[in-house]
Amino acid sequence: MTIFLIRHAQSQFNAVYQAGQPDPLLFDARLSKLGHQQGQIARATTSKLPIDRVVVSPLTRTLQTASLLFGSDRTFEIDAVVREQVLNSCDIGRSPSQLSKEYPHLDFAHLPDHWWHKDVPDHRGIPVEPNDVLQRRADLFSKHLRDSAARNTAVVTHGNFIRALTGIQPENCQVIEFEPY
Repeated sequence: MTIFLIRHAQSQFNAVYQAGQPDPLLFDARLSKLGHQQGQIARATTSKLPIDRVVVSPLTRTLQTASLLFGSDRTFEIDAVVREQVLNSCDIGRSPSQLSKEYPHLDFAHLPDHWWHKDVPDHRGIPVEPNDVLQRRADLFSKHLRDSAARNTAVVTHGNFIRALTGIQPENCQVIEFEPY
């Protein structure tokens, strides 16, 4: 079983937040110009990997990254379990009907209207997801991978989700080989 965890390319939120600015309230942030370049460069790496299946978080930055990495030659399995930990505005998603309008070739019908973390919002209006909730979700996904004997799977996901699975905080577009044992 070979699982390749891939963090999304730089988002517009990442670009502002990494510059030391407060949360810019960019909900479901898209890729930045640098993010598009990172995705195009990373495609050379992912095209050489033995990937039979692609699982993608329903957040826009991962959908865009997966499209840059794999083009339209693969079917994407959209899975909200691999979404980012809700800590900031960029981690708030959009409804399946909104996503379907932008990505009519992808199947979002299995997602509930509100598929990201629900809780009491903080002062910004963000329902922050506790670390233990993220860890349970990551453990559930790891168990699912083991139980399904998934093979040659790319998972286009997020930094905190990868950290919860592996202990590694990846860079944008970094590929990490993962054994879910």
